[in-house]
Amino acid sequence: MDFLFKLSEKVNPFQSIIVLSIAILILSFFAVSKNKAIKKYLIALASVSLLIAFLLNIHSYVLSGNFSNFLIFFGNVQMLEIGIIIFSAMNVLFFISVYRETEDSFVKELILFIFLVICAEFIIISKNFLLMFTALSIFILTIFQLVSIVNSNVDKIVMHVLRFFLRPTLTVIFFFFGFSLLYGATDFKDFNQILESEYISNPIVVLSLIILGIALYLYFFLFPLQGPYMKMIKRNSLAANAVIWFFYFPVGIFLFLKLGSLYGYFIEKNSVYLYSILIIVTCGCMLAGNIGAISTKSLRRITSFLFLFFISTFLFNISIYSTGIISVYSMNLFNFINIFLILFSFMPLYSIFSSVEKNTGEDNIRNIRGLGRNNIYAGVNMAVMLLSWLGLIYYLEPFMKFFNRTDFLNMGAINIVILIVFVICFIFLFINILRIFISIFRRATGETSNKVLFPKFLYVYITFFSIVIIITSVMILLRKLGVDIAFMNFSVTEFIF
Repeated sequence: MDFLFKLSEKVNPFQSIIVLSIAILILSFFAVSKNKAIKKYLIALASVSLLIAFLLNIHSYVLSGNFSNFLIFFGNVQMLEIGIIIFSAMNVLFFISVYRETEDSFVKELILFIFLVICAEFIIISKNFLLMFTALSIFILTIFQLVSIVNSNVDKIVMHVLRFFLRPTLTVIFFFFGFSLLYGATDFKDFNQILESEYISNPIVVLSLIILGIALYLYFFLFPLQGPYMKMIKRNSLAANAVIWFFYFPVGIFLFLKLGSLYGYFIEKNSVYLYSILIIVTCGCMLAGNIGAISTKSLRRITSFLFLFFISTFLFNISIYSTGIISVYSMNLFNFINIFLILFSFMPLYSIFSSVEKNTGEDNIRNIRGLGRNNIYAGVNMAVMLLSWLGLIYYLEPFMKFFNRTDFLNMGAINIVILIVFVICFIFLFINILRIFISIFRRATGETSNKVLFPKFLYVYITFFSIVIIITSVMILLRKLGVDIAFMNFSVTEFIF
């Protein structure tokens, strides 16, 4: 037992990666298996491996705290991000298992998928440019292979997949160029070293950050670059869409957060023109996401546009931080709240929408018409998830301090513009929520909603997310009211917030 404990200390913080690597080794022995019973055992193996990796990730941090060397850094933020990635991976495994288990290539897809999780972990913990670039390159290559093999039976999808992954490839090229400039100008391989040195004001460093910002913008397919993303999502298999939404994008978000401190420094030091451009771009992306969702009847495209809207809120966090409306702590808190909203609302909604599409054979919002009437339980759960999006109203809180003054103009012209644009974006989001609500609970004209039959495990799945959303909402309300929940001298509200 002491030997295992000492070994555990030695491999920290790679414990979760080692567990997943062992799972890949076992899966590789059954790569060509087509036996249904073996596939079920392998799904269980992958699920247990992810669960153990999730627990070991927390255990590593509790056991040893922060860990750092010249290649990696593992702290409380990294522990939380890896936990989110593994949790997201568990859900993506659910979608892959449901829609791909009968395929001959299923075991190979499992191997690629778990390898993706390992690459994502390396991206999160890496602080050295070389390791970060290598992990990102392998991640994008592997996700391209996985999406390609999952779409192997989809007609006329090859060209759309290639066009989609041309953008991430450009992202890798831009990252290589940006890292090269940073290394050449500073001789450092770590963002923190640059931030703490005199090179921070070097024009080449500023140029490299602009290049890295362009790379991330390409990665997220934000307005007006959403074309290849929308065209592929429209034709993708249901499992491939889950991989893109709940794995590709979250990794990009954490990559974006890695650069947050550097961008924050330059935003604080530079003129009004820099954050004015950032605000204009952010508001354009948020409005485009909402308007795009309103203008289409495809459930896939509605979900895709709203997903881009939520991605844009991360830019919005930097925008309002740049004007001094919120602090660094609030910006980081808002970022993780946005991640929570994305994972705990889009995952269960997508499970319902994909089941509707699978049952009806059509991707159209009219197929959910009357769903809440014919299946009250699913309708109520969908309502909880959609209402959670109204949690974005927390962005109004930093502005409320200005309303206590006699002169509203003390708020400043730029802050007033930001507030007005956000309110407009929020109104459009409310219209989208209302549109889906009406479709769910409106009386069905035909028999479409009667065709939708949900498997029993789906009810358990969506119930879990609804319970988490409700509990979190209650905790936030109690926190606002100043009510503390304590159990055996452990403050629940203090721990969460």
